[in-house]
Order: sequence, then structure tokens, then C-alpha cells
Amino acid sequence: MFSQGITAMFLTGFSGLLYQILWIRVFSTLLGGTTLSISCVIAHFMLGLGLGTAWAPKLLRRSFRKEIPLYSYCEFAIVLVVCASFAILTGNTESITHWVRDFSGPSLMSHFLLTGVFIFPATFLMGLSFPVISYKFSEASQHQWLYAVNCLGGAVGAFLSYTVLIYFAGLENTLAMGIGLNFLAGVIFFRHKFQNIPTEAKTNIPDHHSLDEGLSARTIKIWAVCLSGLSGFFVLSLEQLWFRLASLLLGGRVYVHSLVLAVLLLSLFLGAALSPRWKDIPVRSQVSRLINLLLFAVFSVSVGFLFFNHTMALAVDLVSPYHKSLHFVFAVALLVLAIVPGVILGLCFPLSLRLIQAGESSALARTKSLSRAIYVNTFASVLGSLLATYVLFRYLGTVNSLKVLCAALLILALFGAIQFTQGARRGLTVIFGLLLLGFVTLKPLSLNSAETVLFEAEDEFGYLSLVQLKPYPAQPELTRWAMFNNFSSLVAPYGFEKTKVVQKNLALYPALFSKDLNNVLVVGMGYGLTTEAFVQLPVQQNITSVELLPLVLRAQSEMTFKNNDYLKDPRVINIAADGRSYVALSGKKWDVLTVNVDPYGVGTTHLMSAEFYKIVAQNLAPGGVYAQLLFGSQHSIQALINTAKQSFPYYKILPGYDYDGIIFLGKMEPFTSWDAARWDRAEKLMPSRSWDQDGLNTPGDFDIAEKVANSWIEYIRREAGVNDAIVTDDNLLIEKSRTSATDLFLNYPRDY
Repeated sequence: MFSQGITAMFLTGFSGLLYQILWIRVFSTLLGGTTLSISCVIAHFMLGLGLGTAWAPKLLRRSFRKEIPLYSYCEFAIVLVVCASFAILTGNTESITHWVRDFSGPSLMSHFLLTGVFIFPATFLMGLSFPVISYKFSEASQHQWLYAVNCLGGAVGAFLSYTVLIYFAGLENTLAMGIGLNFLAGVIFFRHKFQNIPTEAKTNIPDHHSLDEGLSARTIKIWAVCLSGLSGFFVLSLEQLWFRLASLLLGGRVYVHSLVLAVLLLSLFLGAALSPRWKDIPVRSQVSRLINLLLFAVFSVSVGFLFFNHTMALAVDLVSPYHKSLHFVFAVALLVLAIVPGVILGLCFPLSLRLIQAGESSALARTKSLSRAIYVNTFASVLGSLLATYVLFRYLGTVNSLKVLCAALLILALFGAIQFTQGARRGLTVIFGLLLLGFVTLKPLSLNSAETVLFEAEDEFGYLSLVQLKPYPAQPELTRWAMFNNFSSLVAPYGFEKTKVVQKNLALYPALFSKDLNNVLVVGMGYGLTTEAFVQLPVQQNITSVELLPLVLRAQSEMTFKNNDYLKDPRVINIAADGRSYVALSGKKWDVLTVNVDPYGVGTTHLMSAEFYKIVAQNLAPGGVYAQLLFGSQHSIQALINTAKQSFPYYKILPGYDYDGIIFLGKMEPFTSWDAARWDRAEKLMPSRSWDQDGLNTPGDFDIAEKVANSWIEYIRREAGVNDAIVTDDNLLIEKSRTSATDLFLNYPRDY
């Protein structure tokens, strides 16, 4: 029976993390790929698990008329609830969008309520699973193994979700796999029935934790419950830090989040798998060893501090900012800063389970103690995650947040050493801890990898810097600047003439064909060059710039290498928001709507899908024009053009960067000829340039440029072998089309 329980817990761990990744994906589409929407998903995931776990003992105390497969019923119920959740979410996106737009309260409340309705019921049922299945087993070591394999299943599910399943199977098939695993877990354990025993007989389970060492049972249980909560708090707080560090070192790829989750859960699995080896060790010795492990965890981080600055300096190429490659030191840094501490912290919770259950002599009492430990751990995890995301990062930054959490762990270890160790060992432990505390707090660390930094700041989205690049070999006389978020280049380096020309053309081209210029929306601000170009046009009402990263808006005024007068124009409105959700929820009609985002960045697929283009088409004013810069691999460009063509019956393809992308224009009405375009509007943006620095000044010049761009697209269509049926959508097809082994190993050869 235990082997079946092990299998069932692995399957449910696997499916649970699949659902979390899928919920994050779906709600990022509906509400925006912001920290707020993602944190609401994670909060409800953890709260549901915690409350479900807390309620499990009450369920087990209820009277059943006959024996029932309670665990299997939970798994079957999860299947039904998850199916309903995703069916409603994906089938009623327009209604949900209207509800969010019309909600009168703050966005935090609307996000929290909406995610809770669709996530909490399923995660509440998931929370029941562990205590219910543990009720069937008597040994605390068995509970530890159940927890361990559940973490292992979650690690495998998290890793495979983005890197394999969603990429190559799509959202629907990945969801079907998760549902199938839950159903299989229920079937495996279906023969094992549950029946309430009003007064349970005590079982003769040997208690390996002798409490005659001068420690009362109450002291041990209080310490163990605190340990359970603190381990959850620190693990989730550090998870946010590890995610930030992984993003800095590995790049802002869409799969980094699932990779960090996988490593975290694998660490918890290793810790939990090691914990049964301590079952015969007395309580005081066990706690003493745990204190030493906490000290070693901080010591491991301290080793990482020794080469932290060197590691950060290698994380970004200041000559070719789009180039990123793996370094051996990255693996060492993540090992000592994240993986080793993760394994050690992974020991804390399963060890606390054994201590909390010490002295309990009935299955129901042990399950009740187990539930208490889990929900304390879960709620502390939510608190730790939110505190790190919204307080520590915002006010302290990555480095100081890491120092604060390490210092807190050291203080906890020192407190435990004073209480639970004796004699010379106590003195040595305290001295070692104080030395570590001094090193951790006083060691100077920096994320800055450049000599010249105009702007750097951190918030919940990451570390943003505006730095001067090193000389470009082909044009050493150029002074170039780059904007990085988590060491990923957000836009092409500033300094090349073509960067300014392409951003200007993103305003020029649609202005020539739009019926009116009353309301203009720019999605993706970058250096503000497109907004600056629109300011020179006769826009009648407002020019709204929407940028996901608030720090990009703050950095605009710090760009002393360019003219920032456009920021003083009363028509310019800068808004920090997710572009897709803003277009869907604003309720406005736009005369011109432009999008310029990196197709290889985190979450930007939301702005390049068939579903998004339908939203744009619905929110264009009569005669309005949509413009988007499309670049990347030949396969990606062709797939993106195929997709945009489906929503815009009339379109034009014009030059973007030099044979590396195009500007797509879409309309719901026919375009005029080049001769009939509104040249009177564009006077201040003329002349412009096309590929190979060809001048654009007359209608004939623009007509030739369009023909050249279309010829190039036709050429890459033949080369890439992409037919019109290949499109991008919210099912991650575009991400699948871009994924390759070189992408997974961060080999980005393309550069400016």
C-alpha cells in the first residue's frame, strides 16, 4: 500500500505544479503579465493548500456510513474542478475582461477575487490530499517520504512544463496530461478505503524522540511549529531571490521561472529524503545538527559572496548586449547561493513533522499534528513570498534582501544554539555564527557590471540599468547606450542611427495612412523614441505610452544622451501597465496603435498572438492603423505575419531593421495609395531611411521600399518553409517555433 501512496503523491505533485504554471500563463493573458497577477495566482495556490490541509482532520473526524475511498474522491473532484476552471477561463475571456474593466474597486481586489474563484477550490482539494493519504500510514518516516516524493513530482512537473510540455504539446494537451495524472492517482489508491473511528485506539508506535533530556514536550512542539513556519517563510523568500539571481545569470527567458521552481522543489525533495536517516537521533542532538546546518547554509551563501561581483560582471556583454553565453562560474554561483541552501532548508520542514508528531499515539492525532505543521508552513510561505516581492526588493534590492534573509537565518541559528547546545560547542557555534554575521552584513556587493551607469534601480519586476557600452569593433567612434532588465537587453542599443530611424518609422508609417490622429497608443516605451516622434505630429488629444516595467518610465528623464523635451508635452501620458490588458480594458478607440517589444522576451508572446490582434482590431477607431515591429528568426517573422494577416484584412509590410525585421501595418479598411497618403502630417519626420540607408522622401521611394520588403518576406518564406497555416496564438505556438537547443543553452548569436 505504501508504494501506491508514494506513486499517487508523485503524480499529484507533478500535476499540481503543471496547474500552477498553466494558471500563471492563463491569468497573465487575461489580467496582464505583471507581478500582481502572478503573485495572486501563487497566493491562492498556497492559501488553498494551507486551508485544505487545515480542514483535513475535520473531514477525517466526520462519520461515514460505510468505508469510502476518500483520497480518490479528492483526486476525482480535483479533475472536475480543474476542468471547469480552465473551460470557463478559456471560453469566456471577453466576459471576464468586461468584468475586470467594470470592477469599481482597486485592481488588487479584482485580481485577487478573480484568481481566487478559479484557483482556490482546486488547491483546497489538493491541500486535503497529503493529510488524508498520510492517515493511512502510521510511521512519521512514511509521512516524510510522502512529502519528499510529492516535492519530487512537483520538481519534475515544474521543469517539464515550460521546457517540454507547453512548448511542444500546447496548453490544452498539457492540461489534459495534468488531469490524467490526477485521475490516475485516484485510480491507484481507489481500493484503500477510509472509515471514521469515533475513538481511535492508541497504536504502539515507537517514539524515537525521548523527551527526558531536560526539554519538555511543549518546548519541542513549539520549536517544531516555529521551525515549520520559518522554513516555509525562508524558502519562499529565498525562492524570489533565487529567481532574481537566475534571471540575472541565465537571462529573462520564459522558462526560468519553472526552472527555479524545479530546482527549489528538488532541493526540498533531497532534504526530505535525507530526514528519515535521523529518526533514531535524540531530540536535542537532532536540533543541534539542524542549527549547524543552518549555519552551513549561510556559510555556503558567504562563499558565493566571495566571487559575487565577478559573476555579475560576466552576466552581461558590454560590447554585444544581445549576446549571452553560459559561464562555469554561473553554475558555481547558483550552487552555493541557491541549491546548497535549498537542500539544507529542505531538511527543516520534514524534520519538524517528526518533532511535532512526537508522543502522538493515534493516526488521527498524528494527522492533526501533520496538518498543523503544513498549514503553518504554507501560510508562512505566502507571507515570505509577498514580503520579498513587494517590500524587500522594492526598498532594499536583491543584494541587501539576500543579506537581510541570511542575517535573519543566522540570528535564528544563534538563538537555537544558545537554547539547545551545551558546553564548548555552544561557544564555538556562537562565535562562528557571529563571524558569519559580520561577513554577510559588511561584504560589499554590487549588481552593476558597467563602469558608466546613468540609472539603476530595482523593484518587484527586476533590476533595471541604463549603461554605456564598450566600443563597437566595426564603429569604434560610436557612443552607445543599452537598457537592461535583469541583464537582458530590452531594446536595441542607442547610438546606431538605424535604431532611431526604425523607432521614428514606427510613428511615420501609420501616420501616413490613419484617418485621424486624435488618440495614439504606444505599447513598449524603450528609449521613448516612438513617443518622441509622435509628439512632432499633429496629434489632437493624447499620446499614451504603456510600459510594463515602471522603472523604464522612471529612467526616461535620466537619458541625458538624447532630447527628453517630449516628456514635458501635455499630450504625453505615460502609464505602467501590461500592454495587452490595457488595450482590452481601457475602453478606448485608438487612431494609431503601435507595439514594439522583443519577441524573445518574457511574456511578450501575449502581444504577438492571434487573440491579441483580435483585441486590437476591436479597439481601433474607424480608419485607424495598427503598427508593429516584427523581427527575429525567419520562421518567427513569417509566423507572426501569418497571424497578423488573419485579423487585419488590409495590411502593408515595410522595412524595419536591416534585413532583420519589418514593420507591419494593419487596417480594417483599404489603404490609400502612396500618392494619396497624408504627407502634410509627416513633414517633420521626413526624410527618413529604409534598408541599406536608402532615402525615403517621395511616394515613389516608399513604394519601392514596400516592394523590397515584400520580396524579402517572400524569399524567407521559401527559405524557412513556413506556410500560411502556421500562426502564433495563446497556445504558445510562437514560443514553440522559437525554441531550440541553442535557445535553451542561451546561445544568442544575433547582435546589433
